[in-house]
Amino acid sequence: MGNYDMAAEATLVRAVRALDQGDAESIPERLTGVWDALSDHSGGSFHAAEEMLLRWLLKTMTGSSASAERVRRYARVWDILAAVFARIPLFSLAKSLADRRFISILQQTLKDIATPTHGDAQPNAGPGGSDLEMADAPPPERPANPRKRKRTGSASFDPAAQRHAAGCLETAEAVFEAIRVLVSRCELKSLDSAPAHRMGAEHVKALFSSSAVEAMAILVPWLTVCGLALDRPTAEPLRAQPSWLHTFAALWELHLQSAGDASEVATHLSGTAARLLGTLTRVATQTSRSIDSAVAERWSRDLRRFLTRNLILPARAAFLTKESHEVVRIAVDVSSASAGITFPVLFDLVTKSPLEIGGSTSRKDYETWVQAAFDCILLASKNLSRGNSLTAVSAVVEMAADRGTALSTPSLRAVCKDYALRSGTSDWSLLLSIVKLDPDVFLLSEEGKQLLDRILEQTRDADSLSAGDFDKAARFIVLLADGYAQGRDLSTFVRTWHQYLTPATPKAGLQRLWSRRELVDTVARLIQPSLTTNQLVDVLEWLALQTQPAASMARIHILEAISSGISHEEFVDAANTKAFDAVFLDKFSKRELPAISACRWTVASQTLARGTLEDAGRIWLRIALDLKSILEKSPVDREDTFAAFRCCVAAWLANHPGAAHEDEAAALIGSFINRLETDTESMELDSQDGGASKKGCIPNAILSRVTAAGTQGGGLEPATAVSRLLLAREGNTNNQKLMDLLIDAVISLIDTSKAGRSGASTTVAFQFLLDVPTEVLNRAHREAVMTALVAHLPRDSDKAEAIGAEYWKPVLGLMVKLMARHTFPEGMSFSHLYSIGRCLLKIYKRSNRRSRGDVATDDLPKDRDNFKLLQHLAVLTLRQMASGSLEARERVYLTGAISLLQSPCPETDVVPRLVLQQAFISTVQGSPAATKLEGDGLDLDGLRDGLLQVASPAITSGKRQGKGLLALLVALEALAGLDGAVVRNALAGAVPSLLEASDSLLENGVQAGWQVRMFVANHFPEALVAPLKVRMSAEPQAAAEEDEGAADGGASGASLGKTALLRYVDAVVQTADENTKLGYLDELLSEDHDGQDGPGRLLVIYRLIQHLRGSRPPESPDQFSLAQAHTRLCNRLQQTTSPSHFLLTANAIRLLLDQTPACMTQWNIELTLSTVSALASQATTPPRITASPRTYPALCRLVEMVIRRHRRRLDGHFHILLTALQSLLHLLLPRPGPAPPPPPPTPTPRRQHHARRFARLLTLVCEPTVASVSRRGAGAGAGAGAGALDSEKDRARRYAGQHMYVVAMAYVRRQLECGAAAAAVPREVREALETGGMYAVLDVTTADGLRIMNDAMDGAGRVVFRELYGRYRRFGKWNGV
Repeated sequence: MGNYDMAAEATLVRAVRALDQGDAESIPERLTGVWDALSDHSGGSFHAAEEMLLRWLLKTMTGSSASAERVRRYARVWDILAAVFARIPLFSLAKSLADRRFISILQQTLKDIATPTHGDAQPNAGPGGSDLEMADAPPPERPANPRKRKRTGSASFDPAAQRHAAGCLETAEAVFEAIRVLVSRCELKSLDSAPAHRMGAEHVKALFSSSAVEAMAILVPWLTVCGLALDRPTAEPLRAQPSWLHTFAALWELHLQSAGDASEVATHLSGTAARLLGTLTRVATQTSRSIDSAVAERWSRDLRRFLTRNLILPARAAFLTKESHEVVRIAVDVSSASAGITFPVLFDLVTKSPLEIGGSTSRKDYETWVQAAFDCILLASKNLSRGNSLTAVSAVVEMAADRGTALSTPSLRAVCKDYALRSGTSDWSLLLSIVKLDPDVFLLSEEGKQLLDRILEQTRDADSLSAGDFDKAARFIVLLADGYAQGRDLSTFVRTWHQYLTPATPKAGLQRLWSRRELVDTVARLIQPSLTTNQLVDVLEWLALQTQPAASMARIHILEAISSGISHEEFVDAANTKAFDAVFLDKFSKRELPAISACRWTVASQTLARGTLEDAGRIWLRIALDLKSILEKSPVDREDTFAAFRCCVAAWLANHPGAAHEDEAAALIGSFINRLETDTESMELDSQDGGASKKGCIPNAILSRVTAAGTQGGGLEPATAVSRLLLAREGNTNNQKLMDLLIDAVISLIDTSKAGRSGASTTVAFQFLLDVPTEVLNRAHREAVMTALVAHLPRDSDKAEAIGAEYWKPVLGLMVKLMARHTFPEGMSFSHLYSIGRCLLKIYKRSNRRSRGDVATDDLPKDRDNFKLLQHLAVLTLRQMASGSLEARERVYLTGAISLLQSPCPETDVVPRLVLQQAFISTVQGSPAATKLEGDGLDLDGLRDGLLQVASPAITSGKRQGKGLLALLVALEALAGLDGAVVRNALAGAVPSLLEASDSLLENGVQAGWQVRMFVANHFPEALVAPLKVRMSAEPQAAAEEDEGAADGGASGASLGKTALLRYVDAVVQTADENTKLGYLDELLSEDHDGQDGPGRLLVIYRLIQHLRGSRPPESPDQFSLAQAHTRLCNRLQQTTSPSHFLLTANAIRLLLDQTPACMTQWNIELTLSTVSALASQATTPPRITASPRTYPALCRLVEMVIRRHRRRLDGHFHILLTALQSLLHLLLPRPGPAPPPPPPTPTPRRQHHARRFARLLTLVCEPTVASVSRRGAGAGAGAGAGALDSEKDRARRYAGQHMYVVAMAYVRRQLECGAAAAAVPREVREALETGGMYAVLDVTTADGLRIMNDAMDGAGRVVFRELYGRYRRFGKWNGV
C-alpha cells in the first residue's frame, strides 16, 4: 500500500509539472490527467504538489484574456480546486489564496456565469445542450464517487458552449461545490482542533471578511445563478444543489458587519431573493417550477431564514426604535419589477417574522410595523401598471385576510377605492378580503358608506356576474351582515337588506344575491346577540310599513330569517306574534311565488311552535282556509306545499288532545297524506302494520316519502330530513314492524351496479342505515346490506376515478356498524378488504398528484381516518371468524387471509398490506383459532417478520411526501405491536432520517411529525438529546378549547395534533424518574411561552405536571421543586396577553394545587389568591384577557381549588381570600364609567353562568365539605369519627361567619354603584348570585356581624340590604320542616 501511495503521488507530481507544457487548447487534456492522478492519490503528509497545482490554476485564471476566461468557466478546474481545498492545510491554503487573489477570481467567475447568452443551443454545447443528444434519452447516471465526474471532453471548454445557460450552470455547480468545501473546512466543530488549524481557518475567513458592498460582488451573481437554475426548462438535478443557498448565507456571515447591512441587502439582494422565494413557495401560481421538491423545500427554508435575519428583523428594529421606513421602502422599490411575486413574499416575511422574546415591545408596536410595511407596498404599487399593481395588492390583502392580520381602516379604504372599484366594476375577490379584515371600512365614515353604496348597486344586476364572482359577492354580503352586528347596528343592515332584496316588479322575483340561504341563516344567528327586544320590535314595526307588492315579498323573506333566529323567552314574548302579524299583513294569494309562500308558512309554523294555546287558536282561525286550499290543490312537489304541510303539523302539535282545532288539523294532515300516496305511487302497506298514530296512514306516507325521494333522482334533503325525524322518536324505533318495513324498502334502494355507487337512491339508503340504531337491524338486514356493499367493491381493472373519495367515509362507517354484530354475508372473503385498501390508496395518490410539491396535503388526515376505519373493519371481521369454533366458512375465510398475507407484497400495495397484516396479527394471535390454524399454514412469527420486512423500506426510504409520508405513518403504527428489540435491531440506521423527517414535518405544520417522534421516543430514547425542546406549534383556540382540562386530549385536539403531542410527552417521560421530569419542567418554564409555539409548550407543561407526583420535598433548597414551578406559572399568568395562554397556564396552576398539595407552601397559596386579585382588576389586566369568556371561570376555579384542598392554610390569612372574592365580584359586576355606558360586553346568559360560579365559591367557604376541613393524620380514634369531623366543619363555618359579611357588604355597595337603569344588575345574574351564594353568607353571619353591617352602611345601602335580607328570609333561610 505504501508503494502504491508513493507511485500515485509521483504520478500527481508529474501531471502537475506537465501543466506548463502545451498550448491553451490542450489544457483540458492536461487537466484530465491531473484529475485522474488526484482521484488515485488519497493524500498524505506532504502537499507540495497540491499547492503547486493550486497556484498554477489561480495564475492561469487571473486576467481578462479570453484564455483566462475559458479556464475560469471550465468546470473541471473548479472540481480540481475543490479536491485541493480539501487536502491542503488551511494555513498554507490561506496564504496561497491570498497571494493569487482568489477572491477577485471568484468574483469575476460569478460575474461571467451570471450573464449567460440567450439563444438556441450551440453546437457541441456540452451536457444539456448537445445537438446529438436525443430529447427522450435517459439522463446519465450519477457516479458513486461524486468527485469522479463523467469526462465531458473538450466540449465544455468551447467558449460558445461555456457562455450558454447550460454551460454557465455546469460551471456554477462546480464553483459552488468548491466554495462549500472551502467554507465547511473553516467551520470549527470543536475547540480541540490544532492551533494551526484554527489559525488557518481564521485566515481563510479573513479572505471573505469585507464590507457589505464588496460582499455583494459575490452574493448578487450567486443568487442570480440560483435563479437561472430555477428557470431551466427541465428539472434535471444539479450536483449538491440543496446546499447552494446555505453556502450563500455562510459567505454573508463572514463579511464585516455594520449598521448599514440591512440597507445593502435591501438594495442588492431583496428583489432577486423575493422573486426566487416567491417562485419556490408558489406564491406566483402562474410560474412553473423546474426543480426537485426536496431542493425547493431546502432553498425556501434557507432563503426565508436569510431574509428574515438580515432584512426583515433589522428593518423592524429600525422602525420600532427610530421610526425609519428606509430599509423596507428600499426593498419594496427594488422588488417592484416583479411585484406580483415579490410583494406577497415580502409581506409574508413581515407578518411571519418571530416576535421579540423578553423585550419591551408590545403587540401594538408589531401591528404598527406590519401596517408600515403594508403602506410601503401600497405606495410602491402606485408607480406600477394597473395589472401588476392589482395583482400584487390583491395577493397581499388576501394573505392578510387569511391570517387575520390587523390593517388600518384608512389604508383598506384606499385599497378599495383605488383597486377594487377603480375600473368601474368590482373586484369581488379583493372586496371579500377587505370585508374579512375590517367591515368598518364601509361602516364608520361617510366615504366608506359611499363606497358601500357603489358596491351594493352592482349587486342588483347579479346576472352579469360570473359564477365565481357571484359566490364571492354573496359571501361579501354575509360578512357585511357580521360587520353590522359587531357594530351593534344590525337593524340598519336589515333595512339595507330590504332595499336591495326588493325586486323591480313583483313578477321578477327576489334579487338572487340577497335571497341566498346563507344570508338568511347568518341574520337568524345574529338576531338575539346583536339586538335588544326593543330594537327588534322597532325593526318589525318598520317592516310592517313596507306594504308595496314588491316590498312585501322582501318583507316576508326577511321576516322568515328573523323568526328563525328567535328562541330566548324574552324575544319570543316580544316578537313572536308580531312577526306573524307582519307576514300576514297581505292576504295569501295562489299567484304568490312559491319561495315567498314557503317563507310565509315557515313563519307561521315557527310561531305556532313557540306560542301559547291561545296564540295557536288565533293563528289557526286566520290560516285554516288558506292551508286547506294549498294542501288540497297545490302540486305536492312544490316547496310551499311542503312548508304548508309542516305548518299544519305544527298547528296539530300545538293543540293538546281534545282541543278545539285538533281534529280539523288532523283531518287536513290525513287528506294530504292520501294525496302523497296517490301522487307518488308508493307501495301499499297495511296501516295496522305501520304503527299507531292519530291517522293510520302516516307511516305509509313517510315510507313512501323516504323511498320515492331517492328513486326520483332528486330531493335528497327532504328524504333525509323525513327519515331522521322518524328515527328521532323512540316510539317509532321500538315498533319492529314499522322498522322492518322501512329497512327492507331502503335496502331495495341500493343500486348494486357500478354506476349506482354514487346514485341518489344509494346515498339516501346509506344515510338512513347509518342513522338507524344498531339493535334495530337484524342479522338478515345486516347481511343483505353487506352483500350490496360487497357488490360495490372495485375490481382490479377499475380505475381510481370510478369511486370518489366522498363515497368511502359513510360506506366504511356503515360496514363497521354492521360487522360490530355477528354478520357473514354469502361470498365474503378477506380479499374484499384488500380491494378496499387498494382503492383508498389510489384515491390518495390522485389527490396527492393534485397538490404535488407540498410537504403534506390537507387530505392526509382524512385518508388516514379512512385507513383506520378499514383496520377497525378488519379487526371486527377477523374477531368474528377467530373467536368461536372454526366451521367451514370461518376456516375458508381465515385460510384465504393467511394465503394473501403470506404472498409477496407489491411495492404499490404497501399501505393496505400493513393495515391488514397488523389487524390480522393483533386479532388472531390471542384467539382460540391460532393453534387450530397452524395446520393450515398459519405462522404468526413469519407474519411478524413479514410485517417488519414490508414496513422497513417505507421507514428507511427517506420519502416524506405524498404516498411516502402516508406509508411512513402507517408503517410506524403497524410496528407498535411488535417486539421492541426486534424493531430496534432492524431500524437502528433509520433514526437520523426519522428525526429529520419529524423536524421537517413539524416545521411545516404537519402534526403527523409527532407520531414519527413518538416512535423514536418509544424505541430509541437515547437518540433524543433534549426531547422536549422542539417546536410545539398549536392553534391557540383549539389548544385551549376545554375548560375543565386543557391537556386531557380528545377529538378537539385532532385538528392541531394535540393528542399526538401529549402522547409523545407520555412516551418521553414513561421511563424517566422524578428528577428527570422536574428537569424537563424547569427547562420548559425557563423559556418564553408567548410565541407561536406557546400553546404547545403549555400543553406539555400540563402533561408533565400530571406525571409528577411530588410525594417528597426537594433534597436541597437549591433544587428545582414544584413550589418553584407554581411561582413561575403565577408570574407568567400575570404577564400573558393571549387568552389561550392564560387559560392553559391557569389550568396548570390548578393542577399543581390539586395534585401536589404536600409540595405547596404557604407562599404558594397566598400567591395564588394575590394573583387572582390582581388579574380580576381590569385596570392592570389586558383587555383581551378580561373580555375572554373563559377568564372568569378560570379564576374562580383557582380560588375554588385553594378552598377545597388548602382550606386549613387560610386560618389567619382569611383577609387574602376576602380580597380575591371582592375582586371577582367587582369583575362580575363592573362599575359604570362617567360616560354613558356602552352595551354590556358580556351577554346575560354568560354573566349568569359566571354568577353561579362565584356563588359556588361563597357556598364552599360558608358550607365547607368534610374533606376540606378534616385534619389529615390527626390522631383521632376510631370512635371519635363523625363527632370530630362535625366539630371541624362547625368551627370552619363559625370562622367564615366572622369575615364573610365583608363580601355581602361589597355586593350591596356594587348594586348601588350599578343603580342606573342601563347598568343595573340583570335579574338573572342577581338571582344566581343570591341563591346559594349570598344566602349562604347570611346563614353563617352572626348577629354581631349584622349589626356591624348596619352601622357601616348609609341609608341607601340599608334599603338594598333590607330587600336582600327579606328575600333571604322568604326563600333562603332554613326554618325546619
